[in-house]
Amino acid sequence: MKTLRAVTFIFLSLISGQILGQQKTTAAADDKGSFKLFFEKAYVQTDRAYYSSGEDVWFSAYLVNGKSTSLTSTSNNLYVELINSKAQLIDSKLIRMNGGLGNGDFKLKDTLQTGWYTIRSYTNWMRNFGNDFVFQKKIYVNNTTIVKLNNASGTATGKADNLVSVTSKKTITFFPEGGSLVEGLTSIVAFKTNDEIGNALKAKGSVISSKGDTITTFQSTEAGMGIFAFTPMADEKYKVEGFYGTEKFTSALPVAIKKGFSIHLTTDSASIKASISTNEASFSELQGKPISIVIKHAGDNIYTGSITLTKTSASVTIPTKDLPTGIAVLTLLDHLGRPQCERLVYIQSANKINLTINPDKPNYAAREKVTLNVKATNSLGAPIKTNLSLAVVDGIIPPDANNIVSYLTLQSELKGEIKNADQYFDPQNAGRFKQLDLLLLTQGWREYLWRKLADSSIKISEMPEPGITIRGSVREKIANKPMPNMNITLFGSGFVGNKIYTTKTDANGRYFLDGLNWSGNQAIKLSSQDNKGKKGGWLQIDSVSKPFPLNLKKLNPFEIPTNLNAEVSTRMAYNRKFKIGDSIMLDEVKIVAGRKQTVQLFDETLSTFGYPDQVFNITAADYSYKSLEHYLLTYAKGSYAVDATDSLGNEGIAFLSAGKKVSPSIIINQREDLQNRTDYYSLTMDQIDKIVVKHLLGQASGGKFPDRYLIYLTLKESAFRGPNLDLLNVNLNGYYNDRAFYSPNYVSKAPPVKDLRTTVFWAPLLKTNANGEVSVSFFNSDNKGYMNITTNGITEQGSPITNKTSYKVQ
Repeated sequence: MKTLRAVTFIFLSLISGQILGQQKTTAAADDKGSFKLFFEKAYVQTDRAYYSSGEDVWFSAYLVNGKSTSLTSTSNNLYVELINSKAQLIDSKLIRMNGGLGNGDFKLKDTLQTGWYTIRSYTNWMRNFGNDFVFQKKIYVNNTTIVKLNNASGTATGKADNLVSVTSKKTITFFPEGGSLVEGLTSIVAFKTNDEIGNALKAKGSVISSKGDTITTFQSTEAGMGIFAFTPMADEKYKVEGFYGTEKFTSALPVAIKKGFSIHLTTDSASIKASISTNEASFSELQGKPISIVIKHAGDNIYTGSITLTKTSASVTIPTKDLPTGIAVLTLLDHLGRPQCERLVYIQSANKINLTINPDKPNYAAREKVTLNVKATNSLGAPIKTNLSLAVVDGIIPPDANNIVSYLTLQSELKGEIKNADQYFDPQNAGRFKQLDLLLLTQGWREYLWRKLADSSIKISEMPEPGITIRGSVREKIANKPMPNMNITLFGSGFVGNKIYTTKTDANGRYFLDGLNWSGNQAIKLSSQDNKGKKGGWLQIDSVSKPFPLNLKKLNPFEIPTNLNAEVSTRMAYNRKFKIGDSIMLDEVKIVAGRKQTVQLFDETLSTFGYPDQVFNITAADYSYKSLEHYLLTYAKGSYAVDATDSLGNEGIAFLSAGKKVSPSIIINQREDLQNRTDYYSLTMDQIDKIVVKHLLGQASGGKFPDRYLIYLTLKESAFRGPNLDLLNVNLNGYYNDRAFYSPNYVSKAPPVKDLRTTVFWAPLLKTNANGEVSVSFFNSDNKGYMNITTNGITEQGSPITNKTSYKVQ
């Protein structure tokens, strides 16, 4: 038996001072510890970014230290959600993270509308920092099947969701390097253009003086960004005239300040070179005084140096060999410690990790066996142990423009979306470092995550979760008064590790038990008793999960090839017709018009199908039955007893759906029981006025409408003051039981139907051996053309790595 107690301890944070919280411990209740505030980041790799309704989204998840990108075990619970463009939660999974690694999947219902969906992922600890560390990515779901259900609330129409409302505003914004233009100093000025929905615009223009002279000209890249050099003169004003394509615009440049510094940075794999300049007005005040350079990475000081001004310009070279990889902020401070210039810079890794994926052949036939050899080494060729996820996807699907490297070291650090983020880390892109620097000059200007955290007041209200938490309260049965110091015992036969846990209620009658570990839907038992062993009180349990407000980031969708929807729709129609996987044609289900009604539950909509209700008005003649369970097994048509070894638990009744036993949902006095309590079945019949059993249809899944059952109970007031309220038997969902990816074996006789799988292979949890190697084998589908291989991972040293390659099926 394991005893869990709540104690108070203190967080010491360099950012926010003292922060109070709670944790569990087996030590004395007065134990105290301290540690620095920590941060977590999550990354979720999906097998692809484009799907059809009825397909599966396969994903692997990584949880890392927010500053070092090393895998972390600070939290064991990761929440992964599927959200539509209307900010409605479609599906959610609780993923068990072991050593920072986990995996799962979503089944895309046939009723989903065509459009863009967001996958959101976070830990409970991340809630303390708002949306700063929450992972989000876009996927596209195509649904060309029109389901005609009279008055159905979940109809798939094939019509795409609207994403944004369009205005007519186009903008160009200027960003002087270092922060400000200074009179008499030449500065690099970066600029960025956007259309009305945030997409980049190609632009060109000129800087014009107040006298009408053209000082310089500029032109943007395809990404709507660019730079130009500019020297503002004293007491002069400037404007910009240019064109977005053929549309003319006029804009103002930032006003130059009278005194100050300009800074220009260049980087390579070995160093940062800083050119510092000041005008005569500033130099006369600062000559012979020290100027400091401070570099921070993830909010921590990683470099401090100083120079003494002996002339108006100076150059500094800073070696980066021992500095952490990723975005850093370089700040120039005067002798009084006042910031004069600030600039984001990306520090390149001096210890490059090489990840290679080598198919055993360059070309294959349909349904031929493929073996992929994956190897990870450092810059010296030594093997690196690495945790990986790998997807092989038909090349007709647009490749995901993001990866674990671009997200953890770039996207998660800056505000807003970064289009095609992986281009900045693609070795085949010769101009990637210049492009990345331009991005930091524009989108990263004054938008730095760790600066934001330092300038905000962090209030810790949520704790890291070592496992599933069950919390609730005990109060007196009649009076609404809390009962402190009650002994709570929890039993779960399906728990991993300990099966029994105990704790006590606090002064407010509250209790909590954390660090629990179970998967799927499990029956658990809770009881309360006083110190003398006498049972008592009204034991209640809170909802296991807490809602987290939706705050979706603006993520511009990727471009979908015009022929893609038609091709994938053809494949899915074939798969449904021949029942490939678990999808069938929806029109095989016939709904009789005019007889259908709906019942709205908390998390799903049910439909009638002409099944008659079973109505039982309870009278004194029924009081002889032992319990509600006994009565229902006697009279409710189609009811079955639940075996003691059944996964549903050993209390209650069940009905058959597709040959399997399913538990009915219970409605108590017109209120849905969201806790799935099974102790209602122990009620005696004299506490019940009426019973109604409804046989309904659930929401379509894979073209099928599962049988669902509801039991409506009308209870007397005495039922809520019964002798068994100190006992609680409930079925609760634990960690998601991930499904195995189906990979056919064509060594034996092949089935007569076509294999049109879009995701050919998926491996969410691979680990290289001591030689840095791992191999996987699988069989191709019948699709021809290039198959794209995508691999993401984290080395044991905490470096994110990624690679993409392909092979051809002829």
